[in-house]
Amino acid sequence: MAPIETRRRRAGIAALLCAIVAAVTAGLIAAPGPGPAHAQTSAARGIVCSDFGGGPPYRFQAYEATRDRAPYLSAQRLAAVDALLPSEPDFALPEMEAGPADRRSVEPDSLIPDVLLHAIGWVESTLNQTAIQVPYESVGPVLISPDCAYGVMQVASAFSNRGDTPSRTEALTGTHYAYNIAAGARILIEKWNGDVIPVVGMGEREFIEAWYYALWAYNGWATSNHPAGPEVDPFRSLPYDCDGPYNGYTYQELVIGCLINPPAPDGRPLWPAVPVEHPDLAALAQPGGPLDPEHFFTGWRRLLAGPFAAPDHGRPFDAMNAPLPAGAQPYRPAPLGEAEAEAARRAIFGDPRPEVEGGPLELGPDGEVVRPLEFTIRNAGSGLLVYRVVPEDAWLRVSLDAGVAVGSPPGRSRDDVTVQVEIEAGGLPAGVYEGSILVEALLPGGGVETTRVAVGLEKQGVPQYEAGRPRS
Repeated sequence: MAPIETRRRRAGIAALLCAIVAAVTAGLIAAPGPGPAHAQTSAARGIVCSDFGGGPPYRFQAYEATRDRAPYLSAQRLAAVDALLPSEPDFALPEMEAGPADRRSVEPDSLIPDVLLHAIGWVESTLNQTAIQVPYESVGPVLISPDCAYGVMQVASAFSNRGDTPSRTEALTGTHYAYNIAAGARILIEKWNGDVIPVVGMGEREFIEAWYYALWAYNGWATSNHPAGPEVDPFRSLPYDCDGPYNGYTYQELVIGCLINPPAPDGRPLWPAVPVEHPDLAALAQPGGPLDPEHFFTGWRRLLAGPFAAPDHGRPFDAMNAPLPAGAQPYRPAPLGEAEAEAARRAIFGDPRPEVEGGPLELGPDGEVVRPLEFTIRNAGSGLLVYRVVPEDAWLRVSLDAGVAVGSPPGRSRDDVTVQVEIEAGGLPAGVYEGSILVEALLPGGGVETTRVAVGLEKQGVPQYEAGRPRS
């Protein structure tokens, strides 16, 4: 993607592609999907998650928040300082390293410039959790990309997609925007920490410019994001205009452009503009410079040469360590007090209380075909109730895997969830069967409440025919 790459260096792309396959298998670049096109995906029909699990995507229902994206921006601000879900191991921020490449050390706390999460969310999904046809403040199918990335932060690597029942972590990440945002924040820090990823300057996290390589890796440590690689527009204009087309830019350039020129969907910027310096490509992409594409291809060849953890492997992309751009200034977000954080968490998570109605379901004798029945999941409290629906018998099928039920904030009606139940009775011999469907309410703080919906089926044998009568 870039102006300074030459044809002779394109031979390295074949090796790079092989390396990407190996790296995905090893988890080195298992990150969100390609991002910019994700907001255009409206449904999961026909999608096969070939790169992430191999099966179909999960059938998730999610809630789309207000048009001003205020709930998403609030959750991102909390996630940036590990104040969103700090007590949940799968969603709290991991320990964070800082310092130059040869002297990395663990920081006493983990933090991300909050505007980075805002801009990533915009580039990935235009800050939407559901498919584009779902109205604001409504429930509908989660946003899924063609390569099976889910939700606001377009998280892909957290999902198995094997046609199985989603885990608790998968259900929360795929349905509730706050868990999705927390998962995206974790991935960004994992990229910042990774031994594969080069370091900018002294690895000081308060400089947004120091996150350049972590942003690149969030989308995929691939040649398509190399600013001097073969796939970028050599005549692109920097900084990127966040309301402009994505084509021809690297991922990190899109994010930085949305920091400098924030989106304003209703004429009002979603966050204040932040001055960020781009790397000096004219100098750094020269032969031998940190952004010389040959260093990138060489790093991938080193990854292919042997096991990633081999002691002699070192940091394969250290030749790409780059100086902090001249003029870079530390980013100082507004401080977030504990009282403010607690109030924001209450607004995001509420106090959901599950109710399940409609059982037991009795399915009568109808030969091989039984019409679907249904039951209802309701949130009698506030906030979003995340639930999983798990058939406990092989002959039972349900219409979705997990979703959210919306509580009753002031002035707003409650949205109940209807789950359809179908029977695959074709392989069953005649008889009477008793089964059940487990409904798990996944509550804030890690609590779980379970309800079983009983399902009875009476299946008759092959119909008998009177003598002398035709069978058709």
